[in-house]
Amino acid sequence: MKRYRKFLIPDYGEVAPEVEILPPQILDMENPKEWRVKNNYESLAGMTAAYQKCSCYKKIMQVKTEEVWCQLSERNIRTKIYMPANGEKNPVVVFYHGGAFSMNNIEVYEYVCRYLSAYGNLVIVSPDYDLAPEYKFPKGLMEAYDALIWTAANIEKYHGDSNNISVCGDSSGGNFATVVSMMARDQRGPKIRNQILFYPLTTNIEDEITDSERYYQTGYFLEYNCMNNPMGAYFNEEEEKRDPLASPLLSENLSSLPRACFISAECDPLLDQGLQYAAKLEDSNVEVEYHIMKGMVHGFLNQTYGKSFEAMNIAIEFIQR
Repeated sequence: MKRYRKFLIPDYGEVAPEVEILPPQILDMENPKEWRVKNNYESLAGMTAAYQKCSCYKKIMQVKTEEVWCQLSERNIRTKIYMPANGEKNPVVVFYHGGAFSMNNIEVYEYVCRYLSAYGNLVIVSPDYDLAPEYKFPKGLMEAYDALIWTAANIEKYHGDSNNISVCGDSSGGNFATVVSMMARDQRGPKIRNQILFYPLTTNIEDEITDSERYYQTGYFLEYNCMNNPMGAYFNEEEEKRDPLASPLLSENLSSLPRACFISAECDPLLDQGLQYAAKLEDSNVEVEYHIMKGMVHGFLNQTYGKSFEAMNIAIEFIQR
């Protein structure tokens, strides 16, 4: 892949003093289901303990939730809906969780969705799509798109405005959010107003590692060097990585996509992927806004740092603007 220009040139600074760099998550490929159960419980327990100490905890726990099964295209997708307590008709966000297409679930992102709903007066739809290696490309992606279709057809029942839908995701979920936007455009699907991309994965093909990978490829939670096939479990064969539905940065048509808000971590090997994709969107006449959270590492959205809440507030403001 020819190196694309960056939307802006980052500082590639040091990790902020308050950041705890956790050990990298490495999926047990022999026992993925069992590994996920343990990892998801531990992640949710840690998030709960952290959020209970925050002043926002009482407010976010007032958010109403309902678990439903989205049934489209012969797929049944477990989905959780978060509804603010205002009882009004609210903007909608379909949120796709991250985890290298192979880890995490909607419970791991419970407090992110609750915060966005409570402080943004947003109806959040969070689908629990199938994961690799059991389900390869494009299974999870197709479920992500089906969840969008279901949302447009059904969200009015949950006080959501079907004419005001955005998509959002972090890391591989950010990949889904922007690819779903492309699919909705090409298939004349639901109108998407905004795409909010937290430190997104935008390509699985590189000719050489990026600067951010060179700086942060190891020792910063996410262990990532694109040359080492980090997402190999997601694909059936090598050629699939070149599909724009897997690597949107390779797409030759990014026009007429919804306006985009990027919120990246500075100390993240994926930083340059986001910057390149943002530049390519801008060159396709898509409105782009870019924020780099100084000193943060990949996955900071699922923490309770000041920058975690600042990032979510930026997303809320972007949607409400």
